[in-house]
Amino acid sequence: MTMVEGTDLASIDVLSNRVFAEGVPHEALARLRQDRPIHFQTVRDERLYPQAWVLTKYEDVLAVSKDTDRFVNAHGLNLRASYSDQEDRHLLNLDDPEHLRLRRMTNKNFTPRVVRRYTEHYHDMVGRLIDDAIERGSGDNGETIIDVVDDISVPMPLLAICELLGTTPDDREQLVRWSNAIITNDDPDYSPSEEYRTQAGEEMMQYALDMLAERRDSPKDDLASVLAEKLALGELSIEEYSGYVTLLFVAGNETTRNNISHGLLQLAQNPDQYELLKTGEHWDTAVEEMIRWSSPVIYMSRTVVEDVDYKGHHFAKGDKVVLHYASANRDEDIFENPMTFDVTRDPNPHIAFGFGAHFCLGAHLARLETRCVLEQLVKRVDRLELVGQEAYVWSSFIAGIKKLDVKLGLN
Repeated sequence: MTMVEGTDLASIDVLSNRVFAEGVPHEALARLRQDRPIHFQTVRDERLYPQAWVLTKYEDVLAVSKDTDRFVNAHGLNLRASYSDQEDRHLLNLDDPEHLRLRRMTNKNFTPRVVRRYTEHYHDMVGRLIDDAIERGSGDNGETIIDVVDDISVPMPLLAICELLGTTPDDREQLVRWSNAIITNDDPDYSPSEEYRTQAGEEMMQYALDMLAERRDSPKDDLASVLAEKLALGELSIEEYSGYVTLLFVAGNETTRNNISHGLLQLAQNPDQYELLKTGEHWDTAVEEMIRWSSPVIYMSRTVVEDVDYKGHHFAKGDKVVLHYASANRDEDIFENPMTFDVTRDPNPHIAFGFGAHFCLGAHLARLETRCVLEQLVKRVDRLELVGQEAYVWSSFIAGIKKLDVKLGLN
């Protein structure tokens, strides 16, 4: 009997940040899916909202995602206890029609047709990153060891979003530091205190305002200029502008970065899957499996705005409900052998990008970035071998990997 099997259901914790210090607790989530799919939990983490309903089954996550009248994004997309005024006005914390009004301002920049234009450029970008990493990681003993996170996963999506927003890649280390602090709130390496996190948020907001001042003087062909124009026309408030730019920076790099890291970890641990990838026949299914497996956003929360009775449970007005994507994407009723990483998996109806009105704006971009990494890696690397132990971000919200050393067997 495992520890989870012998644990009282009521005491299972799948929300406190430190529970995730060794990765997503999939064993506990599987127990909940089987024995208590709608789980009311007291959160043992003072930085988070004190209690919430956790939905672990695919069917239930979809049902609440569709019910946008009674379960809303307003009041916070995650369980962090407090939000600033600026954060309250960003895209993910708003509901339609305000959410749709903001989303439409940049929707056309993330369509499949537009995203496809970047394919060749992103291949070149990733190729240079991998070549540079190989050069830095090549030792006198003939071995090549790289940290996948620092060398590939972090810079690739960050450089891409910097280009779209029109900022310089020279600022990327600062942007990564801010982003890490904002998206996590308990990791000792990324966000050691609430004051540190608050300062990071304020500095990134000021960075966004500095960009605004530049675009007012000299508009460019970038997303920051698009948003600056909307502000000038009165279609956007200053808080919405700052929140929008910050969200694009943070969400535009954190999610894809962690998807790539988790995928490469699995390819290193499952060399048979890397061999399948090398055939060149499974790019699309491999990308979707990496996204399902990693579920970079572990959950999103909703706030109940009127009393709801659902499957014998009473959700009271004001309650928090957690849509646990990481659990739903391992649901045994939906996915065959869900705990197996399979680059040929098809169909793969994962909901890692969310569902409905708040479906991830950058989903097509994330898919392209991930595929470019895979294709460029296979061109250069014959095999991957994990070196040491990977390190995870202490976060129940973002499925992050902080360090992932891999030895490369070069072609």
